[in-house]
Amino acid sequence: MYFSTQTQGRVMISGPLVDAVQTLLNATGDTLDVDSRLGPNSLKCLCSWQATCGFGAPGLFDEPQWASLSALPPLIPFDLLVNIAASFEGTYFTGAVGAFDSGGLTWGILGFTLSSGEIERVFQDIEARAPGLIARIFGPDHDTIMHAVALRGQAAVDWARTISTGSNNTGLISPWDRYFTDLGRIGAAKAAQVDQAFKTYFAEALGYVQAYMPGKAITLLDLAFWFDVAIQNSIGHDEAAALHAVDVSALSNIDCRRAFARIIASHSAPEWQADVLSRKMTFAEGTGTVHGSHYDLSDWGIVDQVVPMPDMATGPVLIGVFAPATA
Repeated sequence: MYFSTQTQGRVMISGPLVDAVQTLLNATGDTLDVDSRLGPNSLKCLCSWQATCGFGAPGLFDEPQWASLSALPPLIPFDLLVNIAASFEGTYFTGAVGAFDSGGLTWGILGFTLSSGEIERVFQDIEARAPGLIARIFGPDHDTIMHAVALRGQAAVDWARTISTGSNNTGLISPWDRYFTDLGRIGAAKAAQVDQAFKTYFAEALGYVQAYMPGKAITLLDLAFWFDVAIQNSIGHDEAAALHAVDVSALSNIDCRRAFARIIASHSAPEWQADVLSRKMTFAEGTGTVHGSHYDLSDWGIVDQVVPMPDMATGPVLIGVFAPATA
């Protein structure tokens, strides 16, 4: 199962996979607002399509349905993991946040930041996929944004403050809010964001799996755990030593994740330890509360099922929806 459509009392599936399903449903004749969220209208259209096509398993969306709707290969683990990550971040493809922290401007499915150079890398990918798109979206402010995305560190934060608004600088002034929203709606920008998430954070997650769970049969929940670590946490020297000290050969996968979760939380800043532990334990147990909302990761197709160890040679299948290959 790729995701459940029956999540009463829990967080409904959202993220790039839902965005892709909405896009594909619109290609069959629907007129959905493509927003990455499986709201009532999207659910109604999906159920109608399932009934029309004779899929007799209501309440879920699975690989045969994906194949029928998309004519693309089966999804890889990353295509499932990126959805829960996008839900936690809450900005999806279009959302941008002002200079409330050291990231300066934050944008996109995993909260790509200006000060780190992530937004510049996404922009470079967008330009390669769709030359001239950024210039068209940003119009008279094109030169300004291209100068800004090359900034790093405090210089990036200082510039981002000039277009931020609100008591905590979390908003963007007009037209900057519209620029990023409009850019994030376009397929080439979605493909670039997914690719950046894969090449940066999923690659880092695979490195963590190899480093801290050597010789262990790996499950989807293991991959999800380390993908979240790659996104949320930085592992220092002492923390790495503590993670290496876990005797994974003597523990089940779930007990390994529990041990890792406690170590990672204990090495976080004191004011964030409870939040980090709750989030990491959600991946350890497969269910939990994050940002006040209840998640069951099985709703998102993420279960404690052994999978072949992924590699970076097979990229995200979802990109085939956002940036279809041309002959």
